[in-house]
Amino acid sequence: MRNEIVLYRGESSRQSHKALFALADSCYIPLGHDIIGDIFSAAGEGITKLHILAGWEEMLKVALWSSARPTHAEVFSLMKRASVDDAELAPFRDADINDIFPSLYYGKRFDILRKVCHAAKAKAEAKISKKNLLVYCHLASEDVSRIVASNL
Repeated sequence: MRNEIVLYRGESSRQSHKALFALADSCYIPLGHDIIGDIFSAAGEGITKLHILAGWEEMLKVALWSSARPTHAEVFSLMKRASVDDAELAPFRDADINDIFPSLYYGKRFDILRKVCHAAKAKAEAKISKKNLLVYCHLASEDVSRIVASNL
C-alpha cells in the first residue's frame, strides 16, 4: 500500500515533481475533471501524505474549495487576502482569471503564489479533516515546465 500520493496535471509537471521528490511512478495519479473529488478519493486510500500538483486555476479551485471555475470576485477576494492591493488587481478587472498568474510569476511575486498554495493546503486539510494526513500544494506551470511555488 502507498503512503504517499501525488495528484498531478501534465507530464512536465509530474517530471518536475519526480526530480525533486524521487517518488515511485505508482505514487502519481493524473487529475480527472473534478479536483475536489480527486482529493477526497485519494485521501480515502489510507495515505499519510497527499501532494497536489496543479496549475493556477486548479490551485484556485482547491484554495476556494470548489469544483466550479472560480469567479472574478472569489479570485480577487483570495488575492486580497494574499496581500495583492487594488492597484495591482485593476488591470485584471475584465480579464480572464488565468491572466493573473503570468503577471504574478513574471513580476516575481512568488510570495503571493506561495500564499495561494498555503491557502489551498489549509482548505484541503480542513475539508478532508483526516488526522495524520499532510497535504502539500505545488503550483506548476506548463509554460516553464516546473513547479513555481509550494507551501513547503
